[in-house]
Amino acid sequence: MGEKNGFDAIVVGAGIAGLGVGAILTREGGCRVLVVDRYPEIGGRLMCLAGRPGEGWRVDVGLHMIEMGPKGSCTLLNERVGQKVEWGPYSQTVQIYKDGKFQNIADLVPMTAEDRKAFGSLLKTISDLTDAQIEAWDDRSLEEWLREKVQSAPVRELFTDFGMIMTTIPESRDMAAGEVLYIARDNLRKVRQALSSSYPIGGMSALTAPLAQVIRDGGGEIRLGSKVDRVIIEDGRAAGVAVETGGHPYPTEYAIPDCQEVRAGVVVLALPIYQLPAVLDFCSSDSVLPEWWRKRILDIQHEVTGLVGYLLGLSRPVVDKLCFLSALKTPHAGLPFQAFPASNFDPAVAPPGKQLLHTDCVAEYAQVADKFSRRRILDLLWLDITEMFPGIEEAVEWKIPYYVAGCDGLARKPGLVGRFKPGLKAPGVDRLYFAGDTYQGRGLATNGAALSAMHCADLILAEEKPS
Repeated sequence: MGEKNGFDAIVVGAGIAGLGVGAILTREGGCRVLVVDRYPEIGGRLMCLAGRPGEGWRVDVGLHMIEMGPKGSCTLLNERVGQKVEWGPYSQTVQIYKDGKFQNIADLVPMTAEDRKAFGSLLKTISDLTDAQIEAWDDRSLEEWLREKVQSAPVRELFTDFGMIMTTIPESRDMAAGEVLYIARDNLRKVRQALSSSYPIGGMSALTAPLAQVIRDGGGEIRLGSKVDRVIIEDGRAAGVAVETGGHPYPTEYAIPDCQEVRAGVVVLALPIYQLPAVLDFCSSDSVLPEWWRKRILDIQHEVTGLVGYLLGLSRPVVDKLCFLSALKTPHAGLPFQAFPASNFDPAVAPPGKQLLHTDCVAEYAQVADKFSRRRILDLLWLDITEMFPGIEEAVEWKIPYYVAGCDGLARKPGLVGRFKPGLKAPGVDRLYFAGDTYQGRGLATNGAALSAMHCADLILAEEKPS
């Protein structure tokens, strides 16, 4: 795979997927890897900022609790390259806001002894599902599956609540049954709960920094603050990337940047699908990529979740539990809500006696991509937060509004999960691969990205022979 500059592979994107692919290729393939990212920090949507907004705080970009913690794909990825991740405790409860207060999810739905027995039977059924049985439901809804398999209405309602937390989709008719069943089965087999989560000690960089170290220790390089202009494709194969050199006299919106070409035998785009048209030629008349594939990517590129929220630094705790907090619909914004107190799981991410609270609303891509819509959601969300956490305003030392127009991979809707997600190799272009949560690989958010990284690296190692 090597080229004259010494790189065997170039990975675009320094999130957990890109760093994961790079670390495996380094350790198992003996490759010299270059990772390129436009941001000044590694991590992508898991970026972690120490000392900002002030001393003693360690802030992750966005809201992340990691499904299954030490039992999940993030841990497996790090262990595969010889790295260890330390975890805080598991979340002890999921608290749902309903009727003016947070309640344990198990207490929301009144159930008889017979219903509880039926719920236990349902969990046993899910735990025993085969991959083929799950895949058969990738293009059908959870509502259909529950209607076919579960007679008890309270059991259907309770499992729908779990599905909402897994998918951030309010209605079971819009949830892909296959993905919900896979996530629940994975949790039941590994943690013996339908849904579990934890938080890495040190914040999200505890998942990504070890992978970056493997790449550097193996002679690779990570270039931050470097924007890739395009993938170089020659004679039907990926041959490298063109990286912007900067210094253009025109403002960005008018400039056609000068670029430096960097060559390698393999290129991995660890970018979400909605960023592909920025680095690949999607022009129908000239592109070497097949039309059917380009159309599919463009058709589904905005089938992603958006988040609008606040990171809150509090002078005192307002949540005393090891928990994840959620709501199907908030009183004011009218959107699904999620939150968790990161410092309850790792006290070191906040100064002593203080609390770091992550919050956000989940919205459609179009709502989050528009700045006026974002502002309206933020204003309404703040009303929701002050209502859900009485007295929080007096405890706020700082609050950072943020948004993500695309998170958690493709929306977990029928026909967008499992085998229906875009593949890990570009059709019609040799030696061009993809990794991340918008490509094939299952699991919630970060775990989905980590699993995709391992699948992508395995594919490259099987198909490409280092020279």
